[in-house]
Amino acid sequence: PITTVPSAIWHPFAQHALRSVFPTVVGADGAYLIMQDGRRIIDAISSWWVITHGHRHPHIVAAIRKQAETLDQIIFAEYTHPSAEALAAKLIGLAPPGLEHVFFSDSGSTCVEVALKMALGYWRHADSQRRRIIVMEHSYHGDTIGTMSVGARGIFTQAYEPLLFDVERIPFP
Repeated sequence: PITTVPSAIWHPFAQHALRSVFPTVVGADGAYLIMQDGRRIIDAISSWWVITHGHRHPHIVAAIRKQAETLDQIIFAEYTHPSAEALAAKLIGLAPPGLEHVFFSDSGSTCVEVALKMALGYWRHADSQRRRIIVMEHSYHGDTIGTMSVGARGIFTQAYEPLLFDVERIPFP
């Protein structure tokens, strides 16, 4: 049956006053989403992982399964694990000299938030007055307060304008 009842989920960047029923995806395969009515549509909205490798790529599924069978999650606040340390060492080996630490993030929004905190925290701890953030106009980084602050302003950010911080905008090259 096709979903015809209103969704109980808050869908980011959706106009809920205009629409409460959303298309239902029941599966995915490679570059396709499989809809509740059986249609296969090209997934042109997914994250970088899916765009790059497709849904359910066998090597990625196998790696996730292998890791989950050993250790599914820990908090990095006070712990580490061998797989994370090995990946961090490989990434540092690819990075320019002087970059010796890795921060793993669970999403793009969180990654941008942490990058902002790291940059602002660095200059604060260096007793510098540097506080200005420069961003490219028309950018999108996510839907948290910080990422909306450094992204393009518009209808989806308008309600949060009093919470957003000022940035300097430069043209996209």
